[in-house]
Amino acid sequence: MRRTTPGHPRLAGLAPLLALLLHPGAWSQVPAPPVATASTATAAQPATLAEAFVWAYPYYEFMWLRHQALTNPQSLTHTRLNSYRHQRHQAGPSDRWANGPIRDTLYSTAWLDLARAPVLLHFPDTGGRYYVVAFVGADTSTFHLVGRRTTGTQARTVALVGPQWQGPIPAADETVRAPSNDVYLNMRLLVEGEADMQAMHALQDRFTITAQPATGAAAPQQVVPDAANPAAVIDSINEALARNPVAAREQALLARYQPLGLCGAACSWRQLPADAQQAWAQAIPKLMHQFKGSLRDRSAKVPQTNGWAAFRLPADISSNYRMRAASAANSGGVFGLEAAEATYFMALADGGDALLGEGRHYRLHLPQGDLPADAFWSITLYEFTEAGEYMLDNPLGRYSISPRTPGLARNADGSLDIWLGPTPPADGRQANWLPSPAHNRFYLNARIYQPRAEVLNPAWTMPAIERLPAPH
Repeated sequence: MRRTTPGHPRLAGLAPLLALLLHPGAWSQVPAPPVATASTATAAQPATLAEAFVWAYPYYEFMWLRHQALTNPQSLTHTRLNSYRHQRHQAGPSDRWANGPIRDTLYSTAWLDLARAPVLLHFPDTGGRYYVVAFVGADTSTFHLVGRRTTGTQARTVALVGPQWQGPIPAADETVRAPSNDVYLNMRLLVEGEADMQAMHALQDRFTITAQPATGAAAPQQVVPDAANPAAVIDSINEALARNPVAAREQALLARYQPLGLCGAACSWRQLPADAQQAWAQAIPKLMHQFKGSLRDRSAKVPQTNGWAAFRLPADISSNYRMRAASAANSGGVFGLEAAEATYFMALADGGDALLGEGRHYRLHLPQGDLPADAFWSITLYEFTEAGEYMLDNPLGRYSISPRTPGLARNADGSLDIWLGPTPPADGRQANWLPSPAHNRFYLNARIYQPRAEVLNPAWTMPAIERLPAPH
């Protein structure tokens, strides 16, 4: 995903773009780090810059996001430590803080400091309403989930404890030991529509964080992350590693990458010889670019069926360094959910493999009338523009189709037809019409939250989008 404003929070549902990146062929020219073992540091071949950066890059992205949230008042996630920042409106065409924003949920975010004391997280009874909170460590991997699927929707308190904490732990329904001192929380809370907003705001405010008494002030970030400055990139990574000691299984990797200037407190840019600094200055922009993918031209080769690419994130990507780096580069891992929580399908093409849009008309036929979801599903349309990929402004104010769409009409056999086009369909079918651009291209994102077992089967796919010969 591209940054569209200096301080945007990168909250949105970006799994489709990540789907293009996680396929091994998408950036196979970047070497993968070795599997972390006790002998890694003594591997016969010295580490390359690319290998080291694949492993270390997520720490940079984590520090960039944290710095924006805690120091940039213009950031939409600007807040203080151990406190939520809530999104208060449904995303629409005017929301340009990220590509492909989700409309079904409101986000809440928080940054936690566990170095000095545990924190208590209080989750209210949501009365069955869907929510999920992802706990994200400094390597950008999600290490725990709380919410409807995993813990239910009853009131719950979680004690979150730092990896090296040896003091008392407050009483709670659940105690979770985090893998890092710095932790990011990302919450999605289902919203039923504008009429639901007042109740949503009241419910959001009932999610609270209680920081335990601690001695001294939290240590601020010393390095200002800046992707255009190789010294700031390297030093941000080392600061992250110093603040958040890596797992025992990865200690050998620190020794392996120390000659390249990546090891934590003992490493820094200024300690590197001039030739190493020059090598990093040349390598970092190229490597960052390789971590990105192209949504517009489908340059990343990803398997597609019926014009749809499937995205199913594994439950744990902490040891899959390539996937972790691709996730961090595009926010999928930072905000991503495992496939059992949410599975996504992205359509750039119709059933004939022709790209979608440019004023053409289509029909998407769902034989069962719904997508197999135990929580909710939706299909959202995003227009390709010069600035990014966003919802299309239209007179109906309709940007997605879901069971919550007012007046949605199913066929006599229970199936559902969704009509796509720049002009409305005939015969009173406007309730099932998803307006598309008159000139630009677009893509569809089908989100399935708490997908049923069949969706998790790689053989399951979305039906092909049918191109119509004329306006319908």
